[in-house]
Amino acid sequence: MRRIVNRRLWASIVGFLTTFVPLVDHAYAGDETWAGSGDGEIWAGVQTGTPESAGTWNGVACSWTVETAYDSSFGSGSSAPITMEIDGIEYVLYTRTCGSSWSSVWVPQISEAQLAQQASALVRASIPAPRLQMAPNPNSAVVLVSTWFWADSTWWRPVSATAWIPTPDGVIWATATATPSTLTFATEDSVVNSAITESVTCAGPGPDWNLGWGDDLDSPCSYEYRHASTAHPSGRFDARVSVAWSIEWTSSSGAGGSLPSWTSTTSMSVRVQELHALVR
Repeated sequence: MRRIVNRRLWASIVGFLTTFVPLVDHAYAGDETWAGSGDGEIWAGVQTGTPESAGTWNGVACSWTVETAYDSSFGSGSSAPITMEIDGIEYVLYTRTCGSSWSSVWVPQISEAQLAQQASALVRASIPAPRLQMAPNPNSAVVLVSTWFWADSTWWRPVSATAWIPTPDGVIWATATATPSTLTFATEDSVVNSAITESVTCAGPGPDWNLGWGDDLDSPCSYEYRHASTAHPSGRFDARVSVAWSIEWTSSSGAGGSLPSWTSTTSMSVRVQELHALVR
């Protein structure tokens, strides 16, 4: 049976094509819905957030019909699906009917692996800048005294995002999860060679410093300044904190794997003092 596309729908399609922006090439934070309550709405692209059901809407069962280019007003046309291609991705036009309401949905023809790439972009955009704590604090570092650094425990945790598309056969989704792995502290330590040249990398967020431990306990996440920053033009040494993230993905079919890693970075400055002992 051939699907009839009326003039009202064609007008909607033409107007939509003039303003269409493919979602698959962009990262969005937050949830996006793909079906509304008004008749004739047109939705497209990859959605983000918690997947909805493709088979129901507000408790009403839905049916899907592929649209074709046949117009009953003219009595001619094609029974082939209506498609378009943007940036190498093909879209097929469907009508989704839920009770008395209907929406037109451009369904992108992409794989779960491609959805995972979208989810990875969402994750990378969601990772906040590293939050670092230091002891002594960045305003009170001391030459030849070990400076501990560690990531804030509320920050050092996995970050996930899901990308999904509605289809006549159900929702297809992929979730990417970024997990922090290593912490790197890089800093200037010379007024002669004013550049970030010294660095320490440790696995994990690093142990929190405890006042009761004093200055004798060592940490794998620490750096000992050899020079004071008082002679630096700014009176402080520039420093950079970097966290490496591994990214994995899973999907609605059970497929998954690894994605390219990511590094988040933030800048800071450290005031390093030199203590002098008084000998009588």
